[in-house]
Amino acid sequence: MDTCDPAFAPSFHDHRGGRQHRFMESADINAAFREVFRPLRSNIRRGLSVMGQVYGIEMDTCIPGEMLATVWIPPASRGIDDAATLEDAQRRRMLFARLYGERRPEALFAYVTERRTGYRQSVLYVEIVSEDGIFAAEYPVEVGGGWKRRELRAVPHRRLDPVTSA
Repeated sequence: MDTCDPAFAPSFHDHRGGRQHRFMESADINAAFREVFRPLRSNIRRGLSVMGQVYGIEMDTCIPGEMLATVWIPPASRGIDDAATLEDAQRRRMLFARLYGERRPEALFAYVTERRTGYRQSVLYVEIVSEDGIFAAEYPVEVGGGWKRRELRAVPHRRLDPVTSA
C-alpha cells in the first residue's frame, strides 16, 4: 500500500468534526479531582476560603490519568467582574463554552467555591468540566484539630450532566 496515494491520505486527517481534545476517561476525572483536592485541603486547613475560582487542567493526550499542568483563569479576564455571579449554573456553562471555543491546551476546567449549606456548615463545591460532561463534589468543611483551623473531608464525586456545551 502506498502511503502517498491521495485516496489513503484523508484517513490521516479524519478528526471527526475537528475535536480539539480527546474524550476524558474516568482516570482523567479521578486524577483531576485528586489533584485539585490536595491543594484546596491545604488552603482550607490554613483557614483560607475559596470563592468563585476557575482553573484549567492540561491532561496528557496519550496517558489517561496523567496531569501535565494547571493554570488559574481569572474570571475578570473573561469579562466577569464579580466571581460570585458564577454561582449561576447557566453563566458557568457559558464561560466554559467560551473557554472551549478558545485554542487552549487545557482539556478540563475546574470551578471551585465555598458554599453555606446551613447554619454554620459549609461545603467546598468543586466542579470539573470536560467537553463530554460535568462532574461535581461537595466536600464538607469541618472544624479542624491541632494546627488545622478547618478540615476538608473527602467524598466521592458524581456526574451531573452528560453534555457540557451543546
